[in-house]
Amino acid sequence: MNINLAKLQLVLDGETDIIIRRDFTHPPARVWRALTEPALIQQWLGGMKRCEMDPRPGGAFHYEWEEFFFSGPILAADALHHMTHVEHFSGDASYHVEVTTDLAAHGTGTRMTMVMRYANAGARAAAIANGFTDSFDEIYGRLETLLTAG
Repeated sequence: MNINLAKLQLVLDGETDIIIRRDFTHPPARVWRALTEPALIQQWLGGMKRCEMDPRPGGAFHYEWEEFFFSGPILAADALHHMTHVEHFSGDASYHVEVTTDLAAHGTGTRMTMVMRYANAGARAAAIANGFTDSFDEIYGRLETLLTAG
């Protein structure tokens, strides 16, 4: 499967990975800030009742809405360029996704490459079936709008 929406590309790679690429018109430092500062995250992810982010190795994150939350440890981080974290869905440690996000200068903007690695093909298929990949184009479009406005 390869979905190429407006500025977002989503590719299923191998049996376990989902790769998302998105170009932003702003430099990596601005994109990094919007990806790691709770007040900004809440603006582009929307509807959150709680947002915590400690973007350094050994740190953690917690994104909470009324019905569910994502949380987990930060495994690696290189400010402005790279972060790897583990995502658990609503405290369920069996839902374990390792997410690696890389930001690279691309012209005058930034290319974000995010790899979501699931434990197995069934876990990836379940995530897709449950709609966990449905709104990336919209979400990252809101991030671009926030960067442009601010």
